[in-house]
Amino acid sequence: MRRSMFVSGRWLLLTMGSVACASGSYAAGRDITEERIELEEVVVTGTRLRSSTEASALTVFDRALIEELGSASVPDLLRYLPQQPFMPVEGSRFGGAQFVELRGIGADMTLVLINGRRAVTSAPQIAFNAFDLNSMPISAVERIDVLADGASAVYGADAVGGVVNIVLKRAIDAPEVGLRYGTARDGAEEFRASLGAGFSTERFSAALSLDWLNREFLLGEARDRYRNQDYRRFGSVDQRSPNGNPGNVTSRTTANLPGLPSRTAGVPEGSTGVGLTPEDFLETAGVRNLESLSRYRSIIPEVERGSAILNATYDVGQSLSLFVEGLYTDRSSISQSPPSALNGTLVPATNPFNPFGVPVSSNFLLTGIGPQHSVVEADSLRAVAGARGQVGSFDWELSYLYSDETGRSWVENTASPAAVAAALAATNPALALNPFQDGPGGSQALLDSLVAQPTVANYVSRADFVSGFMRGNVWQLPAGPLEVVLGGEYREESVVFDGSIFIDNGRYVSAAFAEVSVPLVDAAMEIPAVRGLSMTVAARQDRYSDFGSDFNPQYTLVWQPVSDLNVRVSYGTSFRPPSLFDLYFPRTPFDNTPVTDPRRNNEPTFVTVIHGGNPELEPVSAQSLTAGVTWSPSFLEGLRVSATYWRIELDDRVQTFTEQLVLEYESLFPERVMRAAPTPADVAAGLPGVVEAVDSSRLNFGALETDGVDLDLRWSIGSSWGEWLPHVSATWVNRYEAGQAPGTPPLDRVDLASQDGSILSWRAVAGLGWQRNVWGAALTARYIPEYDDANAIGVRNGRTIEDQFLLDAQVSLDFRRMESAPTWLRGLSLQAGVVNLFDEEPPFAEISATLGYDLTQGDMRQRFGYINLSKRF
Repeated sequence: MRRSMFVSGRWLLLTMGSVACASGSYAAGRDITEERIELEEVVVTGTRLRSSTEASALTVFDRALIEELGSASVPDLLRYLPQQPFMPVEGSRFGGAQFVELRGIGADMTLVLINGRRAVTSAPQIAFNAFDLNSMPISAVERIDVLADGASAVYGADAVGGVVNIVLKRAIDAPEVGLRYGTARDGAEEFRASLGAGFSTERFSAALSLDWLNREFLLGEARDRYRNQDYRRFGSVDQRSPNGNPGNVTSRTTANLPGLPSRTAGVPEGSTGVGLTPEDFLETAGVRNLESLSRYRSIIPEVERGSAILNATYDVGQSLSLFVEGLYTDRSSISQSPPSALNGTLVPATNPFNPFGVPVSSNFLLTGIGPQHSVVEADSLRAVAGARGQVGSFDWELSYLYSDETGRSWVENTASPAAVAAALAATNPALALNPFQDGPGGSQALLDSLVAQPTVANYVSRADFVSGFMRGNVWQLPAGPLEVVLGGEYREESVVFDGSIFIDNGRYVSAAFAEVSVPLVDAAMEIPAVRGLSMTVAARQDRYSDFGSDFNPQYTLVWQPVSDLNVRVSYGTSFRPPSLFDLYFPRTPFDNTPVTDPRRNNEPTFVTVIHGGNPELEPVSAQSLTAGVTWSPSFLEGLRVSATYWRIELDDRVQTFTEQLVLEYESLFPERVMRAAPTPADVAAGLPGVVEAVDSSRLNFGALETDGVDLDLRWSIGSSWGEWLPHVSATWVNRYEAGQAPGTPPLDRVDLASQDGSILSWRAVAGLGWQRNVWGAALTARYIPEYDDANAIGVRNGRTIEDQFLLDAQVSLDFRRMESAPTWLRGLSLQAGVVNLFDEEPPFAEISATLGYDLTQGDMRQRFGYINLSKRF
């Protein structure tokens, strides 16, 4: 087995044949017929083979590195992974969710595993068909393996862009308590407490981990970009809203407001709204009051999460072990948004505060009600039970996984449109809403009566999963043993969404898979320029109850011309079936949608638009190719350099087109445009009938092609001044071409800002670690190059988003490394660090419109300091 790591464990790069387990490591090519196989669980990402074929390089974030980087969560940790091209800030998605999106090809295109077994779609995120990384407590994580290569031949669906395997702590030798405190400037204060304990005898072992996290809001008021949305200071436009307080008044006709030389006027500052006349608005005629609504928004949501993880193993005998795993998580996320507002709302002439004597439109922020809060709660239970053992020269494993997550969401403090309309129409001043006031607009009792009762939406994501495999050496070849893995899986999964639209659907999936490792040449054969040559073939057949079967192979060849050099080439196919949401989201009509009809000379009209899922969808198919070289020179001990070319091609992507785009390309989608029969006048003019409805539901359309190179250099340097650990990782993206619309060429999104996630030509992480005795320090730099800005619909606007250079720093004191430490210090570890040491603000960008920066690349949290303290007893 070839393995390269920093001896302190900060950075660990393992090839696919490198197997880490609690009891040690398996050597490459070990003949399992010569000795009994250890029955401890072996979690290998990318294969079920034991032999080392070096079929794929893994990036592994081990526990020491997690502590050194000071990451507060799994998504924070993946910001240091160049193959993850973007990570939107936590508050930018529903429920504060964050996903892994290797190569940027979609949240549902990277498979997440927990201890080597599939993670089920998070209940509140069923529309994304993705697992929320924030549901995993990082204090319970032993390591995270990242395989940035297609792996559907091994794991089945969703492993198109790669696999992320979250390996939880399984053995806790001594009780350990951990405390963490962190904060940004003016918010995002967080506190975490964790506890781990273990118990073991000759045959039985068990470990329990508990974690609790509480984090407060970081509100927009704390950051200049949110507090002042007049972006003319950046050479852009004013993004402030007319829905302010004091508000604005507009004529509902083309005529000016009575007594004024303009159709609009701002409500005067300090106005009570009582006894006003048109003359009071003369100074503000034609001038609007503007408000930066983002100051009410949460940049970082308020979060509370508790979790418990249990692992236990019982050795029945020398060739049989039983095991169980349990993970329970209860979490809530609260995001804040601006108060409800009148947005061009009718104020009748009879409103006792209306000074104009005619109906007018009002824009008025209901600050008296207060900000709105979107609450998302979820609790999940994941349980695994199984057995593993040995029969002759083969080892086997059989397991059952049960996952059940329920979620709820609602919005608090939202004004009821009906109640607001009634209050505006009231003639009694005590019961009427006063939008002409610089203030709340009424008594607290009146404002409370405007608040709607929240509507609760419920979500369920459930799965039962049975899997088993056996593996062993079946034939001794001249270059070593031929190893085979054979196995199968059966899974039932279902989702429920009970909100304004109801979904309740499920599917079952069966699969058979195999892997074969074939050593072709070894060093003993003394073949020039071929010190080693091996091949691995993996294949998998999946059958889905709702769309049929799919077969995916993967072929890998590894060549070792000399002892210091390895060359690897791998090709495979992958697939992602339509999600249950994509298939069965109810088709819902929306009436009176304005469009223009290209076939009727761009005639404006109103149509019914049908949104929703499509049971006729086909799976997304993919092909992936990787070719890499790794050099570990014997004359420079501890150095490892690698370069890997990768290419991914997707076909039949699931997309949604706007109703206007469907009409523009009606010839391609004739079944999606429903027209009335042409009238005699239409026939005479050569026109089709009037459009009545447009089907804008999901469909398979378009391809995506992306390729690039991953580069990595790591070196462990020992000296009298301690151990130095320099490292550089980078990803260069050559192409990211995606079909956006029918009849148009694919758009290359490299270095173009996008609300779907900006794909940059370069992304690099470099660092320097140092360790001497109990002392340690680390500097990590993240570089994001400049790229083209775009407007909110993704069209280049001629602006450039500046590059970013972010520096993180940490110092540590670890008495766990000092056997002679005083009793009260033994087992004590302390880390203190700062993320974004120089408090760099994200560069201005127009891509996110009102927010003024690229949410997928920038982090408005800015400087964040933290202290970690742990004590092992």
